[in-house]
Amino acid sequence: MKLRLDIRDCDYPDLSDLDWSGGSEHLHAVAAALQASYADEVAVLVVALPNGRLVGAGAVDFRPDPEVGVLWMLAVHERFQSLGIGRRLVRALEDRVRERGRERARLLVEHDNPRAVALYSRLGYRAVGAGLDRWPVAGGQTYVTAVTVLEHDLGPDPAG
Repeated sequence: MKLRLDIRDCDYPDLSDLDWSGGSEHLHAVAAALQASYADEVAVLVVALPNGRLVGAGAVDFRPDPEVGVLWMLAVHERFQSLGIGRRLVRALEDRVRERGRERARLLVEHDNPRAVALYSRLGYRAVGAGLDRWPVAGGQTYVTAVTVLEHDLGPDPAG
């Protein structure tokens, strides 16, 4: 059975349906990414079921490296994981990277997330380094975690 999904650009009304993806600090980060998308610096996508309910979200940032699109804020609702939604979302974000004339995608995955590493490996991502990542969490704190840096050579846009 193939799940019917609509993968589309995120818009401000979508934020209220993304509360499952993280706390208020995360939603503020998504809103900031959405603002950057209007300047064409970022693309923010959501995955919707036929009834309109959002079950996935992710973004690609074009600002850090002029040759790479950096995928981040990838999330699939826990009740809808392992159904191919993450794979389809990553592929849609990679299409945005290609549309910008870039042939490489990068993402960071937490060291203790083997399911994500397995997914990205199946999609062609390979470890190219390690580092630290951080983001704001409740109470004005900052979460810091060890990450593996993964990259995937996308090649040229198959349509173009």
